[in-house]
Amino acid sequence: MTVQKNQKLLIKLIFLISLLAIPSVSCADWDDVLAKLRPRISLQEEYTDNLNLTRTNKEDDFITTVYPGLTFSATENREAKSGLDLDFLLGLVFYVHHVENNYVSYTGTLNTWHTFGRRLTMRVWDYFLRSQEPEESLVTYQGPTGIYYPVAQRGRYTYVRNIFEPSLTYRFGQEDQFSITYQNNYYNTENPSAEDSRGNTVTPQFTYWFNAHHGITLEYSFQTGKFKQSPDFTGEPSPDFTYHRARGRYTYRFNPRTSVFTEFTYDTIGYDPPGIDFYVQALSAGITHAFTPTLNGRLQAGYFRRNPESGKSTQGPTVDAGLTQRTQRTTMDITVQGGYTYDFFSTSNLGFTKYYRGIVSLTHQLAERFSLNSTGTLGRDSYIGSGRKDWYWRVGVNLSYQLTRWLTAFAGVSYNENNSNQNENDYKEWRGIVRLTATRR
Repeated sequence: MTVQKNQKLLIKLIFLISLLAIPSVSCADWDDVLAKLRPRISLQEEYTDNLNLTRTNKEDDFITTVYPGLTFSATENREAKSGLDLDFLLGLVFYVHHVENNYVSYTGTLNTWHTFGRRLTMRVWDYFLRSQEPEESLVTYQGPTGIYYPVAQRGRYTYVRNIFEPSLTYRFGQEDQFSITYQNNYYNTENPSAEDSRGNTVTPQFTYWFNAHHGITLEYSFQTGKFKQSPDFTGEPSPDFTYHRARGRYTYRFNPRTSVFTEFTYDTIGYDPPGIDFYVQALSAGITHAFTPTLNGRLQAGYFRRNPESGKSTQGPTVDAGLTQRTQRTTMDITVQGGYTYDFFSTSNLGFTKYYRGIVSLTHQLAERFSLNSTGTLGRDSYIGSGRKDWYWRVGVNLSYQLTRWLTAFAGVSYNENNSNQNENDYKEWRGIVRLTATRR
């Protein structure tokens, strides 16, 4: 039954992509269209010493994956009146020791837009994933932030996620605009200890600059979350909820290099019984500054307070600080973030989360065809509703070498560790990957 649902969802996605693609390419030469298709195929070998991310009874395995993929981009100009970007990757996944886990994965993204006249732009963005990966760490989309899924599932269970996001933007000045965005976040899993979920969010946003120095941004979000349990569900059901967020920011720009701002956010969340309603207030101030054309910095700091209808309140500082250095061969980013977020639609749905994390990433072009990427993360997550508190750290180093114009080799090694006050959530994992990718240029 789940497979049929997944197939129906995939068919709907392909149909939607086809409808959106036809207007974007109908006026182009088919020779030109075919020239912009970029088929590729990868052969990947992966080793993990903790297949199911468990604290004890760890099992290792080798995983072989064949990845045929296809990319299409109608235009390289992001400011073009119309555009269409498509990327689809099929994964044929084979386990050496646990052949019962063999499956087919999909990853697909769509980004298409059209500008009517000079002011009104319609955009549709869609992300589709079918996977067994225990860690679904980050999904990026066309909104102002990404969606972070920090909680790993135990075991190799197939899940499907689809994020569909259409938006309209009306520009009435050089920097003035009004936009409205709708997002549907769908999650379906075969994990008996996890829930299916669906979130619907509508977000209007208004940005206006009174002059070159003074500007405001006003934003409101309305979201509903619904959860569904399978007949063999073994956990605690998550209550459905309704979420409201109001956010306002005032910015003073000294010059093109330096701006300061202050921001206030007010959230309310109403749960169905037996959930406990609460509201959150957060006030912060910050500065952005370009030290040089290649070095940019930001600092935002403040304080939040969560007030539930019953029980203890939660409070703490918020921070978002970072330095980014970009040169011709090197990109380095140092980020410190903290405050609160919500784990609504992951494998665990743990709700309000107090978190702090530091991230360091470095990408360096060692030679014309040889590049290195390394990332390190240290974080602390406190899930208020469940009492769970995790310390985690992750490090990884990847090397990429372009053997020929059409063939690229990749190798990477990573280490993940999670230490929780709930022992069943502890795990350590070493992982190594080698991959060859052939791409039509």
